Amino acid sequence: MAAEDMGQTSILVCQVRSAKAEHKMDETNFLLRTKHFPSASKVVYLGNVTSTLISLLENPETPIFTVAPSYNEQKWSLETTSGQMKIKITSDSYWGLGLFNSGYLNTITLEGPINLRSRIVYDLTSSLPYKPWEFKHLSSARKWISRKYPDLDEKKNQNSWLELIDYSTQRFKEIIQVMKEAIEKVSQKVKINHSTEYWNKQKAGVSLAAAEFDLELAKGALADNNAPAVERAIARIEASLIEADPETGVHGNESQEDLEKERIVISEITMDSQDNPEVDIDSINQIDSVPLIEDIPLIDLTFESEQE
Repeated sequence: MAAEDMGQTSILVCQVRSAKAEHKMDETNFLLRTKHFPSASKVVYLGNVTSTLISLLENPETPIFTVAPSYNEQKWSLETTSGQMKIKITSDSYWGLGLFNSGYLNTITLEGPINLRSRIVYDLTSSLPYKPWEFKHLSSARKWISRKYPDLDEKKNQNSWLELIDYSTQRFKEIIQVMKEAIEKVSQKVKINHSTEYWNKQKAGVSLAAAEFDLELAKGALADNNAPAVERAIARIEASLIEADPETGVHGNESQEDLEKERIVISEITMDSQDNPEVDIDSINQIDSVPLIEDIPLIDLTFESEQE
């Protein structure tokens, strides 16, 4: 079954590997809080899958617990929304009486457009160091799934994960192919055009080289399932092509103006001593002439005292 035919809802069961007491539930509003929440609260173990998934959501609403944890802090249900997508996650034990982290499963229910569901699953699987659909205790997982979801089995669950991942992978491949064709198209334009007042052929060649380099980076990032790196490379390619395209690029054959030598004007000289320092004429362009100070006649201001 292709991802496009899965409707608006995806149900995914995954293995939890680790969990720590890093969160709390606000006992007043049943909202998810950090472990430093000061008001009345209860410790909750989210587990590595749920913690990672929530961190990947774009501007999510604060998750609210629909089933609060009781004596077992790792058994709960919560839900949140992120844009057009609604997420429900349930944590339950399936092996070892819930005494070990590996004995827990998360059931993730995603409701929303296929592109959003596919992308969050793509990012989640890329962030986890293992395949989340592979269970640590397979026999117990099969029994749990058949009991909780009669229409689902291990193979169908794995296919649901892989189909969503493949949907995003194919979308990225299509975008990379479009960028490759765009580079070839702009390259042909650059070859048949000459530099103008507003577009420089040599600079366009540099932009094209940058676009080709980023195209290879995008391919490598896709091979590593690194969606953010793919998107960054695509954005740089688009910017480089805009600069290289003779119809849109503006480089401007700018001619650097000759810098005028600084004109030093001495309008006032204040000296502490009577000796005038010599001025190096070669180090300045022009000095405003300062009129020579004329000799000022001395005036005797001494008054003769009258004799009695």
